[in-house]
Amino acid sequence: MPISGKELMRKKAIAKLILEAKGLNFDEWLAQKYDEVFRDNEDVIQKALKSFKEERKNGGFHSGSGTKIN
Repeated sequence: MPISGKELMRKKAIAKLILEAKGLNFDEWLAQKYDEVFRDNEDVIQKALKSFKEERKNGGFHSGSGTKIN
């Protein structure tokens, strides 16, 4: 079940308070979490980019709507 915007905002506010109480900056902490996701999924990102590159090389990448992306 997807999280509601209201619930997400509540969680964010509590996390921000906890981190600030520990002397940490919420935005810096969040940026570190994004970096962890990127680092943990580097292989997936590289495979996707290689696939995209090959599609473009072989005549272009097409979206589901049939529109060519240049």
